[in-house]
Amino acid sequence: MRGSLRVDLRLSGRSNSRPGPGLSRWGFLVVAAALGAAGCAKSEAQPIPAAAAQAEAPIAVRTAPAATVKVPKTLTLSGSLIGAEQAQVAAGATGKILATYVERGSVVKKGAVLAKLDTRILGAQSDEAAAQVETLRAQEAQAKLDCDRTQHMFDKGAIAKADFDKAQTQCVTSRWSLAAAQARRNQIAESLKDAQIRAPFSGLVVDRAVSAGEWVRPETRVVTLVSVEGLRVALTVPENDVSRIKQGMPVEFHTSGGDKRYAGHIKYIGPSVREQSRDAVVEATVDNPPPDLRPGMFVTAQLALGEDTVPSVPKSAVRNDGSGKRVFVVANGRVEERVVQSAEERGGAVPVLNGVKAGELVVLNVTPDVRDGARVK
Repeated sequence: MRGSLRVDLRLSGRSNSRPGPGLSRWGFLVVAAALGAAGCAKSEAQPIPAAAAQAEAPIAVRTAPAATVKVPKTLTLSGSLIGAEQAQVAAGATGKILATYVERGSVVKKGAVLAKLDTRILGAQSDEAAAQVETLRAQEAQAKLDCDRTQHMFDKGAIAKADFDKAQTQCVTSRWSLAAAQARRNQIAESLKDAQIRAPFSGLVVDRAVSAGEWVRPETRVVTLVSVEGLRVALTVPENDVSRIKQGMPVEFHTSGGDKRYAGHIKYIGPSVREQSRDAVVEATVDNPPPDLRPGMFVTAQLALGEDTVPSVPKSAVRNDGSGKRVFVVANGRVEERVVQSAEERGGAVPVLNGVKAGELVVLNVTPDVRDGARVK
């Protein structure tokens, strides 16, 4: 009967009711052997679970060796956009703001009026300076006549040397007094021009610091103006990479708000490494800056440093589950899962920067059955 065991022990010439020591010892060994054999038979008779059999079943995959491809060797840097020119436009004159003509964000042309000062006081001062010039001009003309007359009289010996010297001095001082008055008149005229505060270059108004009715001095900041026609990218380069940066190197960059790429070239390289941060600042000029770029934007830039030869796998061999990119390699009859870093796809092939070596067999059809440790046919 299956699952049971019957042992019949008989020793000739001895009673079953009182077995001797020999029967007890040999009987125990026989029973133990019989029980072990029955247990093994029962274990071998149990079927293998279906899930375990399926887990050990080899899977069919298509493979191809990882090829090689040349990719640009790049250095990724961070920085920000700055204007080629930036100015804190000052009032340049003393007076009360009569009107302002720009707001924050206004785009202005060179020479455009940003604000206007009240010129009534300056106008009165200009009239006064003009009258002073005319008065001194008349006095200078009279002094010149007196000088000519005294010169003629001195030549004839009609006047003393002291009177002649006094007349000559009066002539010279009247001429210099007229020059001083003319200089003051010109200064007031310039102040009148400065009463109309104009943009020194074309650009974007970043900030307006004054409003109508405020009193300003010549050094008072009126607006902050940044040029948008010649944008630059200021990049911080680690100390170890400074020697690799050369003037004229091409730069590609994108802003933090989008994937659109812009181009530029290295123009200026910082002459020294900053002591605190151990980096240097380099600037790249932006080629034909579009209107959507603004000073102050954060950018990420890539500098081309030549080419590298790296492994390449077909696009279908890469699994991207959101947490990272993975490639499955067949080695020793089993699948190995590799976490990889890759560059941008090129013609259906994905350059792999690390995780796979050239020549390794990669799985092309990455199905849900493909997993780490699976046997392959």
